Amino acid sequence: MIKLRGPRPLRAALAVVVLLGGTAASSADATKAVVIACSMLSGGGSMSLSCGDLELEAEIRARALKPDEARAAGCEPITWDDGSDGGSNITANPPEMIATGEPEPTYSPRTPDPAVRARVDRAWDRVERWLGAHASATLRKLKFPATAQDLARWEAERGRRLPDDLYASYLRHDGADGNLGDGFRLPPAYGLLGLYEIDYVNREKCEDLVMDGDRSAADPAKGKWHGSLLPFGDSSRGQELFVDPRTGRVGESAWGENLRYDGPMGWPSYAALLEALAGSLEAGTPLRDWYPTVTATCELRWSPKPTGAPPANCAGGPRPAPAPTPTPAPEPTEEEKPTPEEARATGCRPARRRPVVRMPDPAVAARVEATWRRIEAWLARRAPATYRTLRGPATPRAIARAEAAMGLTFPDDLRASLLRHDGAPRWGGFGPAPFYAYMPVKAVYSDWKMLCGIVLDGPADMAEGWWDGHLIPFASAIDGGNLFVDSRTGKTGEYFDEEGLTLEGDVVWPSYLALLRDTAESLRTGRPIRGWRPRVKKGELDWVQAKRR
Repeated sequence: MIKLRGPRPLRAALAVVVLLGGTAASSADATKAVVIACSMLSGGGSMSLSCGDLELEAEIRARALKPDEARAAGCEPITWDDGSDGGSNITANPPEMIATGEPEPTYSPRTPDPAVRARVDRAWDRVERWLGAHASATLRKLKFPATAQDLARWEAERGRRLPDDLYASYLRHDGADGNLGDGFRLPPAYGLLGLYEIDYVNREKCEDLVMDGDRSAADPAKGKWHGSLLPFGDSSRGQELFVDPRTGRVGESAWGENLRYDGPMGWPSYAALLEALAGSLEAGTPLRDWYPTVTATCELRWSPKPTGAPPANCAGGPRPAPAPTPTPAPEPTEEEKPTPEEARATGCRPARRRPVVRMPDPAVAARVEATWRRIEAWLARRAPATYRTLRGPATPRAIARAEAAMGLTFPDDLRASLLRHDGAPRWGGFGPAPFYAYMPVKAVYSDWKMLCGIVLDGPADMAEGWWDGHLIPFASAIDGGNLFVDSRTGKTGEYFDEEGLTLEGDVVWPSYLALLRDTAESLRTGRPIRGWRPRVKKGELDWVQAKRR
């Protein structure tokens, strides 16, 4: 009989480990572990599952929550396409916004309790004042407020009501820059989520809950998650801070563990957490278990030990107010826009397809893993601050979704790299010389979609050397440029909005792996990589231009 190994066979996104030869053996030699890659495909309100093993598929379906159980846990159910019931809120192909010609609906904003809002505003005043004096880079990464219309729309469309203190906080800042709000961190390393990132995180948590068959989740105070909870902080490693809307309490969730309200970051309310945060910054005392510290790049971080006074010269103001909207350029006429055939040729209008999980070629994956081990060892020893920017692995399911949405197949070396590290923060994260940071899967797709949208909306000649939908961005720069790999050739190149595509010269490598290997070798030897050499300052890696001889 085939049995699932471990309590979370689907966490690795459909790479299911099964045991052959029984599970009672006491030695590792007596049991053979086999990885079976399953694909889960959704469409038309139903879910299909394919593992190439009917018994395993039946066991996975039986494990998942039934529709009524999923609803009781606050999560959306679906029906398996073979007619059996199961629950999941997985959406392989997100719905597209379709213009109907109807006017945009309006929503009636509400007014949060004045005393609660005043309390939240005072706390944010104190936090911003401290950041402006000591950690201005983090202050500039706080986003502008969500509008009252945004909040009213969110509540109306979901039939949910945010607690007044969380509502008031979004009227102050709609999260922070960086993947999952990484630009502003709550202790020890939770990024501050924006309003609509609540949905993204909740969907992923519900997906895990339903597929795991966690039948303790009908009570929001128990189990590993409940769809009614409101995540507002995320570590990008399966850990979240959330507000329970029934009680207003702040709790913590961690992958594979039950919810906690009495942990280090448990609080009676979101407002109480903000006030404690302000007090910790002002006094330099720990917020529960973590002391505020400021990096050499003027960013707020948290440490288990006191780190002394913040560095000098980190004072500064918030991000500048938005510039007045410039007069838009004339829209291209229908004659100037790409024809349907030209649009398809750009690669930016792929045919719809279902996500399919593919594992990289084992030989390629082994070379990528070996290269990353060399990089990780060097960073951990020489540049620990940069080492800590490396994210955990992307899931095969997330990669499959991006591929399906982009109509592309990622090269095996890029796929294997994402399965090792799902990129790094755009600001200060590890990446290729001279100023790039490796991108997470979510950013790969969002940048591709944005660039393709410009191509499709602009004149037809924009597709000639400015961007091409067959390209996969994998590393980003703070100026908006990126490095990409061509899905047709495997070669790398560079994109910058003022210049378009660069397909020759120092930015071109024969493959993603070749660039990764040369980066590892430059770190090991200290020799320049195409004119840039590594330098470490206060634990952070930087690339500086090599002197010409």
